[in-house]
Amino acid sequence: MPEGVYRIEGLNPNSNYHLSMKINYSNEFDLFHAEEEGRTNPGLDIFIHGWAVSIGCLAMGDETIEELFVLTAKVGAENVKVVIAQHDPSSYPLESDSEQLPEWTTELYDDISDEINDLSTTAKSAQSMGSVSINATNQ
Repeated sequence: MPEGVYRIEGLNPNSNYHLSMKINYSNEFDLFHAEEEGRTNPGLDIFIHGWAVSIGCLAMGDETIEELFVLTAKVGAENVKVVIAQHDPSSYPLESDSEQLPEWTTELYDDISDEINDLSTTAKSAQSMGSVSINATNQ
């Protein structure tokens, strides 16, 4: 499963998995570090989709993908960032102290944490202005 900050490359209303959204994995960060490590095929074709089963993609279930798909279509895929991490770094920090992780993991986890912090700040600011309502669940 990839970790990082991604963009939506396309929406597929005719997916075999109900609906799907393709993310830009491998992004520039992934490709740079793959090349540094001599990896020639870091991966591709990662989708966020319906159903509840997946091998390597992000299966959200049909109801959730419908909400995400419609919201993405309404705001425009170019305005959507997808942040993928082991857990929410605002709950507790992402840790890169394992000897099994590459050295660049610290940079990646800093980027992920920064994106989540920026999102939290923007959401709180928008809520205080009364322009949005945010529902969150711990999943």
